[in-house]
Amino acid sequence: MLYEAGIYNKKVRDCIRGGDDWNNQLGISDKFEEVNYFEFQAASMEEAEKTVENKFPRSLGYVLDYIRTVTNEEG
Repeated sequence: MLYEAGIYNKKVRDCIRGGDDWNNQLGISDKFEEVNYFEFQAASMEEAEKTVENKFPRSLGYVLDYIRTVTNEEG
């Protein structure tokens, strides 16, 4: 199944919205102040959530804003 996830980074967001410059610290783009959208294949919602956590770990400040199944009409 095809899934779409919306992800932002709390560390980036807090830094920029606090008036500081991010300067690509930790190798994370300042674009992650806002929600970024990614599509990927997974067998289930649980697998999709694990994929997101592996690619965008909470320990680095990433936040999963939402995840949803993309239907054939949308994809």
